[in-house]
Amino acid sequence: MKNLNNGLNIFKIINFIEDILCAITLIGLFFTIILQILGRVFSHPFPWTEETTRYLFIYMMFIALAAGFNKAESSRVIIFISIGPKWLKKLAKIIYIVFVIGFFLFMFIYGLMLVHQQISMNETATALSMPIFIIGTCVPISGILGIIGVIQSLIQYPDKVNIPDKIDPKDMEI
Repeated sequence: MKNLNNGLNIFKIINFIEDILCAITLIGLFFTIILQILGRVFSHPFPWTEETTRYLFIYMMFIALAAGFNKAESSRVIIFISIGPKWLKKLAKIIYIVFVIGFFLFMFIYGLMLVHQQISMNETATALSMPIFIIGTCVPISGILGIIGVIQSLIQYPDKVNIPDKIDPKDMEI
């Protein structure tokens, strides 16, 4: 049992890192946009703020995409599956796991290829003059974090991953 708890601590650490990365990008977005607004109000816009905003947003969205799978909080369409036969429910869970892990594996592999291309071509950001591979790393990082998140949801939150036998209409309300 102690080894299982150590494994769960790893998930807590990874979740914390994801939260910190998203918080840093969100804070960076906030201050960059404030500077962008102030620069335009005083007729001296900063040329780097638009590009910085774009890159921070991209990084935050890729990390948040992976983080959505940690507790099986990603959106799924289960209403049609829940009214189907029992074999469909079991098959749907397997399809969900295979496709989601496959998607994140695809992101990891092609993200690494993207980063390699950006490094080999020495791509730089226009206004920031920084290596663009720094931004490109969010794709393979999101892939790895997404795979870990799916594994975490299967271990810690199996009831959220399973397809319910019946869906309560109250659960469908937004």
